[in-house]
Amino acid sequence: NTKRLNPRRREILEATLRVIGDGGVKGVTHRAVAQEADVALASTTYYFDSKSALVEEALELMIARSIEDVRRFTTCPAEISPDELIDRIVGFADAQINDPNAFLMAQYELMLEAGREDYLRPLARRWTIAYMDGFERVVRSAGLPEQATEIVTNFVEGALLNHVTTPTDAFLEARLRPLLTDLIRAIDS
Repeated sequence: NTKRLNPRRREILEATLRVIGDGGVKGVTHRAVAQEADVALASTTYYFDSKSALVEEALELMIARSIEDVRRFTTCPAEISPDELIDRIVGFADAQINDPNAFLMAQYELMLEAGREDYLRPLARRWTIAYMDGFERVVRSAGLPEQATEIVTNFVEGALLNHVTTPTDAFLEARLRPLLTDLIRAIDS
């Protein structure tokens, strides 16, 4: 248990997320992670006995961080305006895009890996449930119908993935906010 609480272990997991964000899960090796974390190779093998352990715990870290962001932007009063809903969603997207550790790229890589590897699927399901619960709360607070949550989250995830693959300047204000505003208005009418 003391191993799990060691700050060096956390540094190694952060480095693993950066490696995944830069080159995908296939780029994860103890050597690559040690180099990225600027620690001895023995440190990575001391804390993580396999690549699978590194990937699984990196996914757990990513989930914890993502759930924290979801809660930060979806915890709200019982009633909010559609404009506040849009502000909250744009704020969430901003937090995802501007993470300094290539978090968004790592998130997509890890979720794709969970689609390939059975041992990661329970973690991915836990993330999906927490993500959808948070968004359902904030979407309902804006008075939108039940099915709006899935429409909104699919739009946001698609827009973020599109931004990752073809980044544009001023994405949040020039692309995401206007399109999201049109979507929310269409759902609300």
